[in-house]
Amino acid sequence: MTPDWIPNIHPFVVHFPIALLVVAVLCDVIRVFMNKQAWLDNMVLALYAAGTVGLIASFLSGRQAVDTVTVTGDAIPVVTAHEDWALYTLIYFFAFTLLRAWTWWKNLEAKKSVLIGLVLLAFAGTGMLWYTGELGAKLVYKHGVAVGQIDRLEQEIETLQQDLARFREEAAPVQHDDGSWTWRIGPGADHALAEYFTMEGSEPEKADLTQVDGRHQLHLKAGDEASFLLFGDDIRNVEGRIELNTEEFQGEFALIHHFQDAENYQYLRLVDSEVSQGQVMNGSDNVLGSGHVDTADWFTLRVAASGRHYYGYHNGSTVVHTHAEEMEPGRTGFLIRGEGTVGIRLVEFNSVE
Repeated sequence: MTPDWIPNIHPFVVHFPIALLVVAVLCDVIRVFMNKQAWLDNMVLALYAAGTVGLIASFLSGRQAVDTVTVTGDAIPVVTAHEDWALYTLIYFFAFTLLRAWTWWKNLEAKKSVLIGLVLLAFAGTGMLWYTGELGAKLVYKHGVAVGQIDRLEQEIETLQQDLARFREEAAPVQHDDGSWTWRIGPGADHALAEYFTMEGSEPEKADLTQVDGRHQLHLKAGDEASFLLFGDDIRNVEGRIELNTEEFQGEFALIHHFQDAENYQYLRLVDSEVSQGQVMNGSDNVLGSGHVDTADWFTLRVAASGRHYYGYHNGSTVVHTHAEEMEPGRTGFLIRGEGTVGIRLVEFNSVE
């Protein structure tokens, strides 16, 4: 059992293999300057083996950890790089430990030149271990991932931004230099949809604007054909989210990114209560992963894509975490197709580097 203030076991696990492998390298260096000592040889091999097993546990707990925390903004590329380097480091030390077991079995380490070469390889692995750890530290200390107080501050900032949007009553999406954009539904949003958005495929049959409890809501009536509503410039690494209500809708709704055309794009798709993540390439739909969510009342869907890593969230909780080849930068927006109406209060896509 972990304390309620820590979301996963990764922080408990990750430090042990680092310590074991660093000690193993230090002992290796000592061996270079000593006569052959059987007990030291055995200990070094045991340290490398234990450290590698610890790396496996750390990697698996890290994969689980990323699904228990909220990763947003510029932290997204860092967490994907951290995951990639953790895998590279694990593979390196796994192969290196097998090599050390073989040289130990063949008594090749009695040769000074062989031992020095192995120590140099160990230093290379330590460099990979250090860089992986630096990325992990950056996630916590620079970006505040899994830091509860920062999560609460972000929620407060979002509330203030919503209040500000109500006062400013902006109808048009706000676009930034890096291709990012935010559309907070306000008076005139029904007309802004046709004026500012690029539409691919069919157009929504109807767009109505209402106001409930001081917040404006845009209600889009879907059609039988897919409607792509796109805005902004091409984005490579992207984070998108939408606040919506699908209680009066039956069909397909999706956050769209890396859009090239109607036959080449990536999506986080909602059909009934199933969320799926995938890529459409040359008209062929490749579903990468899926999960089920609660679609009662208003909820938030969020998608993040960085390199070959893709994440899908529902109300801040991870639903899917998938991997595939990176697509070319493309436009962002959403897709609607089916029967009934979808309610929207906010759409936002950010470029993250």
